[in-house]
Order: sequence, then structure tokens, then C-alpha cells
Amino acid sequence: MAGGPVFLAVEELPDLFETPEAAEQAVPELYGTGLYELIWRDGWRVTMRYWRPAPPAPVARTGASAAKKPLGHARTPEEARELLGAPAELASEVLPKLYIDHKQLMKRWADVVKNGLGEIVEREGKFAMSLTYWRPMHAPGIAAPLAPIERIELAERAAAPMRGPTPQADLDIGLFEEQATENPNVVLVTEEGDGRFRGSE
Repeated sequence: MAGGPVFLAVEELPDLFETPEAAEQAVPELYGTGLYELIWRDGWRVTMRYWRPAPPAPVARTGASAAKKPLGHARTPEEARELLGAPAELASEVLPKLYIDHKQLMKRWADVVKNGLGEIVEREGKFAMSLTYWRPMHAPGIAAPLAPIERIELAERAAAPMRGPTPQADLDIGLFEEQATENPNVVLVTEEGDGRFRGSE
């Protein structure tokens, strides 16, 4: 019916109930069908389960890359394989960032949670995002081959000169030091000194 992969979605109904009885009156099929679940979060709420078409999931080698800079998005293993250049599998990974409550997490991940690619999980008394994404399928202990776009990015990084975020500062030459004549990048100590340093006068 959906014409492609589907997933079991869980969605919270908008109404807030004072008692379980009030929730059952509003949702007669609350018990016995397996479609609904009564939960407590600042009041009684009802969640509903249903099947829906799977959205395109991010394609990446790790969950962190899937969250920040995926290679692309795919709905099927075949689409993911084209991006990765290798067989792909769906995986879920809990991201390291923790949020103090649902509201803070949903500011960043609302769309991902609503489309079924993200699930809120509890960690260390806080909340984290478990993200579903396509990753390369490979034997345990063997790294998956790089995707074409990853090989290009790696080659560009290797070809670029290594530079720090700020220009290198000039040498700090002390009171009893001087630069070596044969190599100005080397500083030699000329005297033992008396314990003073520049700016101590």
C-alpha cells in the first residue's frame, strides 16, 4: 500500500487527561488493541502506533556524521549503496549530546522524531537522541571501503597544506637569550640569569 519501506510510528495525541478513566472515555480502544498506550508526563497522555512510509534516512559511516554531514539521504538499501559504494544496512546510534528535558531536545530534533528517524532515550538522568541512518555493511573488525565522495574529501585534505587556526607568533626571546646565528628558529641561553623575567621590573 505504501509502495516502499514502512516503519512503525508512535505519535502522541494532543489531548491531556486528568485521569485514566477520562482518557479511556475519549479513546474507547485504549486497552486491548495494542494501538494505544497510556503514559504519564505532566498529566495522562495517549500515544498511538501506526505504520507509515519511511522517509529518506541519512547515509553516513557513523551516527555523528549522519547528524552533521551525511553523504546524502536514501529510502532503500539500493539508494544507500549508490552513495556509499558498498552494501548498506540500517542502524540506530545514540548520539553523545545529552539534553536536560524533552523540550530542549525537541528544539533540535523535532522533525527527526516526528518522521520516525529519531527516538528519545534516557541516559544518566537526561535525554539523548537515537538516530537511524544507513551505514556500510562490512564484516566485524574490517573497515568498510570509503565512498567516492569520502575519497575525494580525503584527497583534498591530504593535498592542502597544514595550517593552524592563527598565524605562528614570533619567538619570545628572554633577557638572557639570543637567537642562534646558524638557525634563527633556535633560541640559546647566554647566561644563567638572576631569576628575573621580562616585565618583572
